[in-house]
Amino acid sequence: MKILNPYFLIFLPLLALCFWMIFRNKERESVYYSRADSLARWGISSALPHIWRGLYLAAIMLAFAGGLRPAKGINRKEEVKNARDIFIVMDTSLSMNAVDLKPNRLETAKKEAAAFIRKRDFDRIGMAVFGGVAMMQSPLSFDRKAVLRLVSGIKAGMTGEDGTAIGDGLGVAVKHLAKSASVSKIIVLLTDGANNRGVISPEMASDFAKNIGIKIYTIGVGGRGPAQIPIDHPVFGQVMGRIEDDLNETLLKKIADETSGKYYRAESEKALSEIYAEIDKLEETKILSSAFVEYREYASLFMNAAFVLFVTAMILRFALIRSIP
Repeated sequence: MKILNPYFLIFLPLLALCFWMIFRNKERESVYYSRADSLARWGISSALPHIWRGLYLAAIMLAFAGGLRPAKGINRKEEVKNARDIFIVMDTSLSMNAVDLKPNRLETAKKEAAAFIRKRDFDRIGMAVFGGVAMMQSPLSFDRKAVLRLVSGIKAGMTGEDGTAIGDGLGVAVKHLAKSASVSKIIVLLTDGANNRGVISPEMASDFAKNIGIKIYTIGVGGRGPAQIPIDHPVFGQVMGRIEDDLNETLLKKIADETSGKYYRAESEKALSEIYAEIDKLEETKILSSAFVEYREYASLFMNAAFVLFVTAMILRFALIRSIP
């Protein structure tokens, strides 16, 4: 328990004065009796003067306690002043179903992205996905649980159009980060292909990012060479097909270099995990915060109780008790 208004103690002499005024005429008042004969028979009427005085005094003491603003600390919080804004931009083209990473590229990417998000205690996280077109999956948010639920819902082909619109995916993230007041803005781009769709070119999107101070880390996912991928056959059901490695590493390196980021190649789940761990280390949030305690105040409870006691004392004094001078 903590007193939030200790300066109210200067009125302590006034509390003593009220006590003296309530009891100073006690001996000079002659006779008190109750209008309720049954109380007189029980011998209670002689105690009523003491009761109303006691209620007055209790009301004054409760009001005084309320003025001190007693409170209890219920939660310790930190106000983070330099949290980062991070957008993860993930490829959801059908080629992300390739099984050179187990169980496939997309599920591995989702798993490691989720692990990365869980470590960002004080950062805002956003998510964009792209195939032939790009779309927002999650706006920037401190609510990691909500973002993780949206990550778990990512599916290959979810944008409705197949292809690899890297520039559009970056454009969605850049557009939202441009509105951010954070001094540190980061994009993590993950893809397994080359840009072949979209309205905005990757070069244009990275140029926009550079101009507003956004750093882009690019990750090329998938093994080198052909990879197997499940395909739905109209006769034989699901069969395994083959796709070529068309990852444009030159483009991804250029995007990273121009925005002061870094390019990585993830050919296995372990490699992708290590890449996210390195990005996490490079972009470790340095907490510059002010700690404060959230209090629950009880002044209103004391004041309400004081009011009830005061009204009760008034009723006893002027309605139930008569005095004869």
